[in-house]
Amino acid sequence: MNTRSTAALPSVRERILETALDEFYASGFHGATVRNIANSAGCSAANVYNHFENKSELLVEILRRASDEQFTATRNALRKAGADPAEQWRAAVVAHALFTARNPRACLVANTELRYLDDLNRRRVVGSRDAQEQLFVEIAERGVEQGLFDLPRVHQAVTAVLTMCSGIPLWFRPDGPLTAQEVADDYGRYALNLVGYRKV
Repeated sequence: MNTRSTAALPSVRERILETALDEFYASGFHGATVRNIANSAGCSAANVYNHFENKSELLVEILRRASDEQFTATRNALRKAGADPAEQWRAAVVAHALFTARNPRACLVANTELRYLDDLNRRRVVGSRDAQEQLFVEIAERGVEQGLFDLPRVHQAVTAVLTMCSGIPLWFRPDGPLTAQEVADDYGRYALNLVGYRKV
């Protein structure tokens, strides 16, 4: 008799989302099929449509979750960072990079497959992404105002840092020589150098 608690098992909806992420990661949005997603989730295609209207809605939910979770991780790191803009900047980049290293499939799919959504669905996804970018902008602006950062173009620097972090899934491997935390800490240091941090 299987004594494993059914409460520990993922719901059908969660299994569908997980297998959809696998499909989007392996085959891209256009290459993924609802039939394959259903088969991998151990249910019928009709069951997938009971939970999600179509393949686009699956992608929206995956990307929205990843973006919201990354934003939450960044905000939580900032709450612990204190008032110093340099420490806030480092903490925000470390949190952002760490989430990316620990969730490479979702982050890579977010960066490559978002373009396939229509305008309405894109807007459903990019809200927390834009809010997160604004957090970085505000930290960098405070650093400039306080004379800590030598940075003539704040928005360009923020874009550079976020783009740098988004590349982590292209090369990072959990079984590689560096842990996700070590990579994130390195990126925090790189980001301070990028904004011309002047320690006072």
